[in-house]
Amino acid sequence: MERQLLLGRDQEIQTFFQHLSANNGQSRIINIYGSGGIGKSYLLDEFRRLSTDARSKFLLLDIPIFTRNPPEFCLHLLRLLRYPIPSIQSTEDLNHLLDLCLNTIRNTSKDNKLVLALDTFEEVGEMENWLREQFVAHLAPSVLLLISGRTPLNAQWYAQSSQRQRITPMPLGELDYDSVKQLLMRSGIHQDDLINRIWHRTGGHPLTLSLLAATALTASLQDETYMDDELLNRLVPIWLKEIPNVLMREIVEAASVLRHFDHQSLSYVLGRPVATEYFRKLIGYSFVRKVEQGWLLHDLFRNAINENMRLLVPQDYDRLWKRCVLYYYEKIKNSARDKLEAWENIECFYYIGDRLIQSFFFQTSITYSIEPLSASNRAEAERYIAQRHATAKETQVRYVDKATNEEVEFSITVRDSLYGLKHVDLDELTELDPSFVTLTRNTHGTICGLSVIIPINEYTLDYLKAKPLSSNYFNHLPESKQNELKVPRSSRAGYFIKTLDTYDFADPTMLQSSGITFITHMLSPGYIVASPPPHPLSQAIISSLGCEESGVVHYDYDEHTPTPVFVADTRGDKLHPFLNTMIASLGLLEEIEQKDQHPTHLTDREKEIIELLIRGYSNIEIAGFLFVSEATIKKHLSNIFKKMDIKNRVQLVNKYAGIQLSDTII
Repeated sequence: MERQLLLGRDQEIQTFFQHLSANNGQSRIINIYGSGGIGKSYLLDEFRRLSTDARSKFLLLDIPIFTRNPPEFCLHLLRLLRYPIPSIQSTEDLNHLLDLCLNTIRNTSKDNKLVLALDTFEEVGEMENWLREQFVAHLAPSVLLLISGRTPLNAQWYAQSSQRQRITPMPLGELDYDSVKQLLMRSGIHQDDLINRIWHRTGGHPLTLSLLAATALTASLQDETYMDDELLNRLVPIWLKEIPNVLMREIVEAASVLRHFDHQSLSYVLGRPVATEYFRKLIGYSFVRKVEQGWLLHDLFRNAINENMRLLVPQDYDRLWKRCVLYYYEKIKNSARDKLEAWENIECFYYIGDRLIQSFFFQTSITYSIEPLSASNRAEAERYIAQRHATAKETQVRYVDKATNEEVEFSITVRDSLYGLKHVDLDELTELDPSFVTLTRNTHGTICGLSVIIPINEYTLDYLKAKPLSSNYFNHLPESKQNELKVPRSSRAGYFIKTLDTYDFADPTMLQSSGITFITHMLSPGYIVASPPPHPLSQAIISSLGCEESGVVHYDYDEHTPTPVFVADTRGDKLHPFLNTMIASLGLLEEIEQKDQHPTHLTDREKEIIELLIRGYSNIEIAGFLFVSEATIKKHLSNIFKKMDIKNRVQLVNKYAGIQLSDTII
């Protein structure tokens, strides 16, 4: 299994081998880093094998096994180098020990390169400065140093240009789809639908795949809930070792409910400002990474924490989820449409969309690129269309409703799968405007999707009124409505989604890229028209996105099946009703309306008391924390209950999500 988990690490192995083979004038450092379970230890084991094959000595020091002070480090290293320890064990002269280490390393590496690996480096603690300045800086040129940990080396390692040039960062990410597929097939898992499901649930996380493959081989995959129970329960403790502080765990839990977070959104969801020092600590964890939109937690860790909260403290999860919904609801409601970033529109749909949308479009972080049709890729686009017709097959697309653990399956026939290309004429679209056609490439650069999205304006309206899929709808509009759509060619009144085709509807990456493409075009102009193929999956997705049937149908796919045209219109004052319709499906509309109509005014002290009460403190404990009497706390609680029109603590907890607190307990 260890060898199998090296799939997808070819570049890292090649980099190591190049360093191992090179004759440098100074020692080199490879900094391996990545989240818990990403495969750092497996990679170090492979580097050990490669070193042995090259007749190079390989020494591994796991930082936690000694007391993490310089003398202990030197003694431990000298033992590994087989130096006669009894002769020096009583010495207290650190400089002497350091000289012995460096000289012994120099002698050991005289004829062959020495590979020295420091594992679990995130626990090096106060010894790091000594290690960097006194030990690493003076290593012999024939030493290759591997520093492996959950986080990259800090800025001090790069402060001096001479040392900076010696360091090669080696970040480890999740395995790509092809590597996951190879690994699972070598483990005896060959069913395409099962491989897709596993990829969908693990995101290519190596440790998860390792545990999953072992579970699959022993249990024959009869229990399809294993990903929610045994497996994730074994993963969570690995990550939680980094969070010994109870208050920090509360912050991590809130961050796990947010997909992307920053200081502002995290404070809103928690209902109180998060102190800067705590936020910095949060973003320093190995399972948190910086992205353009802020920060996010590792997908597997985030899902595992969510599942744990749903199981053990469902009221806390529900409270945080509602705060997330309110955050993006108010952000869109209170912001001018053109000031919202595209990703904020997408995040909004993650929270206000139903579970089908959340499952299909927001499960894993995916990588793909989109480019417009041009002369340079026209031949590839034609090959894509030809291959789609040649390889079309019946497909089953599944998703699991996490709230009920119920699996829903959609079947797509060969004929259904090709409907999206039926009215795609590249010559015709190129003449209209080639930029209306976009091609999606996967991480290997292969075209795996084709979209046709036509902006609605004075230049395209005649085309839309004349062509299949769109003609019935646009000709049905009154002349006054058509005139509203005749904006200049440089602008757009909305979009007509002609097709969002993908080579494999069961591929979660392609399904997600299609959905995100639709959403990014949806809220910006405020007017979307689409008529997807008449199979259950397309109809379910477009309905879940808040689009409504326009009352117009056509028969353009097969000349027999009436296919509705869907519209989403959020222009002007229609945005709020649209959002309210989406929110209503979550059961939050009444709560939001009550919040808007009857704002609750609480004092800062009352907010502090509510926060402590929510955490489970008793009245006497709250009194001690705030340095007041228990009678004072009871008086405050009585006022809070009156203001919020509730009678007890249970009702207060249930209503907590609707309150904006502003204390600074954290």
